[in-house]
Order: sequence, then structure tokens, then C-alpha cells
Amino acid sequence: MRNSIGIDRKIKRAWLDALLDRLVQTQDEPELRAFLDDRLKAELPGKESRAKSAGIVLRIWCGIPKDRQYLRDKALALVPQVSGPDRIWLHWGLTVLAYPFFRDAAEVVGRVLTLQDDFTTAHVQARLLTTWGDRATTKEASQKLLTTLVDWGVLRSTDKKGHFLLAGKMRTESPSLQLWMLETMLAAGTAQEVEAQQLLRLPEAFPFALSIGVGELRKHDGFHVHRQGLDMEMVARRVPKAPPPPVPAPKKAAKRSAAASRQLPLFDGPVARAPVPERKPSEATSVPTTVSRPAEPPPPAQPVPPVSERDRVAQAIQDDVARTALERADRFLQAKALFVVPDGPFAAPLAECAELFRDGHYHGCIALTQAVIEAIVRHVWQAKLPKRKKQPDKLEDHLAALHKASFMSADCKSKLDAMWSARHAYTGLDLAVPADRQALYDTALTNLRLLGDLEQELFPSSLPQPGNATAQAKPHQDVPL
Repeated sequence: MRNSIGIDRKIKRAWLDALLDRLVQTQDEPELRAFLDDRLKAELPGKESRAKSAGIVLRIWCGIPKDRQYLRDKALALVPQVSGPDRIWLHWGLTVLAYPFFRDAAEVVGRVLTLQDDFTTAHVQARLLTTWGDRATTKEASQKLLTTLVDWGVLRSTDKKGHFLLAGKMRTESPSLQLWMLETMLAAGTAQEVEAQQLLRLPEAFPFALSIGVGELRKHDGFHVHRQGLDMEMVARRVPKAPPPPVPAPKKAAKRSAAASRQLPLFDGPVARAPVPERKPSEATSVPTTVSRPAEPPPPAQPVPPVSERDRVAQAIQDDVARTALERADRFLQAKALFVVPDGPFAAPLAECAELFRDGHYHGCIALTQAVIEAIVRHVWQAKLPKRKKQPDKLEDHLAALHKASFMSADCKSKLDAMWSARHAYTGLDLAVPADRQALYDTALTNLRLLGDLEQELFPSSLPQPGNATAQAKPHQDVPL
């Protein structure tokens, strides 16, 4: 459960626009706070209420953490390029960045609107209570936030109290504004990287219609796009490097005073020096003199060629391909060891299930294994059991009948019952989230193992026998690596 909600009152869009106009002129926080206090006096006469509302507005545009201030600076640079109606993109992105409660509520509203055209306050409150706790502040903040979205022109209220509709998708002709919005959404989320198509359809960005594609994501300097698997492109945030701290100027050596330069030796008085006899030009010395050869300077260090961005990207791609190949080989070996029936009636779909698992398409593997299991059980039930006038048409009834007729063991039946009762649990899992990806992997592998156990129980005659040379000579249909 999260702690601080922060945004617990209605915030008007006009207040944010006024602050943005002032922020272009000055970024001094005390001056901005005084400006907002004077701006809100007419609408909020209470001093405490006015101070809290001004604090929320200031946090959206001025309370950004240091590691994300570059996003606020990019937003200020976009202000001269966007029209008045398009400012809602900037307000939305920074509010999502400043308040996790706002982001979670926007995600809930976006997911609900993908399933239906309208919703109520109770729908949003019920989903937020699971994350933010069952407390009065959560319910009140949810209600205030929905009225805020109505004021921003995102939602439209109806005649029924607490009943809302989407006002309409907001569009812009600026690709830079759309890319900034997605960069901010990725920074506000919990995942380090997101699949490209999923980033373009984030539920928390439900009010906005995006006209850009994966090509623009690759060109944007704020994203790092790399391939994962065969056909999945992942997008990670590229944070600009902070400038190095300034090197302090070297301190100037203090000039020695005249007294220090005239400092006397250990014994007082001038130093007596012996007179040096003057040598005549004609005199020659008999002592040979040796000329010292100056030491050779060391060879200059060879400059290390800088690694280009192209080389770094190529190396990252090679590492990703090598890692993906190893993971693919592991999944191939796991799937290959599960199926031992060479000529079963469902050999082709079994091989396709193994291919999906090998390639990392866990959603498709789970869905197909469930469909194949249902088809196998129904096929055997229709072929082995006597016909009746009123036959049950549920998989649970078919499993019970096969178990009663001794075609299926109790252990296999209990595993199939558990799988079938939880068959829809995987649909809400996200491949971009590491925990969800692991859960999808485990579910797909469990279904494959269950499928292998099922075909061994229901088709024992197709298993290769030790004395059957034909069965030994004909291998099982293999999945290409």
C-alpha cells in the first residue's frame, strides 16, 4: 500500500496555465508561490485551502526530482511551439510524473474505458482501494480527481451523479510533444522498459490520440529501442548524462614578501664567498670533460579511438542476440522432452505449442495448449464413451466421465481441473513486467507438461514399444531449433 496521495483536491486547468505563463518569466519559487496566492484569492478565500492548492500546482511544475528535471526543461522548451489547447499534454505529463496517485487513477480510468463507454466513481474507487488502501482519503481524493478531469476537458459528467463519459480524444500535430509525453509516461512508470506497441497504447494516456509510430520512437534521443526475441521491440528510457562538475581554478601561489626574500642565513651577517679566479682564454685544462647526453623524451601516447554510438548499438544487438539464442535453446530442449507420442492425432498442434514456447510467445502458447487440451478431452470422450441422449457439454463433466471410466488417472484429472479453473488468470499479465513474464513462462511450461502427460495417458498405443522396430525407427515430429 502506498503512503502519500498528495493530490487530494480539485485543481483547475486555468491555474496551471497561469503558472506556466509566469514560469516562462521566472523560476523563483517564493515569487511563484506569492503569484499563485494572489491568483487564487478570488476563488479560494480560505488561507489554508489556498496554500494547499498552490502547493499542489507548484509541485507539478517546480517539485520535480533532480533526476527528472530534464523532462520539465524539455516541457518549457516546447511551450513556445504548442498552442493553448495543446498545453494539456504538458500539464498531464508532469502531473503523472509528480503524483503516483494521479497516474494510478488515470490508468484505472483508461482500462475501464477500453472495455466500456462509461463508468462511475465507485468503479475507480474500488480499484484504487486495492493499491492505496481502504481509507477515507482515497475515496475523497478519487472523487476530487474525477472532477479535476472534468474541468480539464478530459471527461464529461452526465445527469446521473458520479457517472462519467470520455469527452473525446485530444490530438496534436506536434510529434515532439507526443514523444515528450511518452518519455514522461515511461519515466513515471515502474517498468525499466516497455514493449514498443504497448508504449503507444498506455492506458494512463487515454485522453490523447497518438499519430506517431515505432519509427519515431527509434529516432527520438530520449529512447533506446532494442530487439528482444524475434519480433519484439523494447523501449527503454535514455537519461541524459549530467554535466561534469566544474574544475576549481588552481590557487595562485602567494608572493613571498620582501622580508622573506631577504631572510638571513642561519648565522647573522652576509655569507662570505671565496673569489673565483679569472681564467684567461689561453689557458687550457688538462682534465677531459664529458658531455652528458640529455634523456630522450618518452614516445607520445597513442590516442584511444572513441567508441561510436553505432559500435555501441551493434555490440548491444550482438549481446542481445546471443542471450536470446541461449534462452531459445533452453526452451527448445524443455519443450522437446515433453512430447513422446510420434503418431498421435494431435501431433501438429502439439508441435505448434512447442514452437510458440520456444520463441517466447507465452500468451499464444498458453491459449493454444488450453484449446488443444480441451479438444483432446472432447475427442476421447466422444470416441470412448457410450452416447446418450442428453450428454453434458462442459469440460469438467467430460473429465469426470473419463476418470470414472478409468481412461484418466485421478492425478491427471486434478491437474486438468486446476488448469481449467484458472484458464483466464494469465490474460492480465504483462510481458514487460519481469514478475509477470516469469509467471507467464511458468504457466506455459506447466501447460506443456500437462499436455504431454495427457497424451501419454489417452494415447498409450501410439507410444514406441521396446520391441517395435518400426516405432523406434520413426522419430517423433521434431520442432526445428
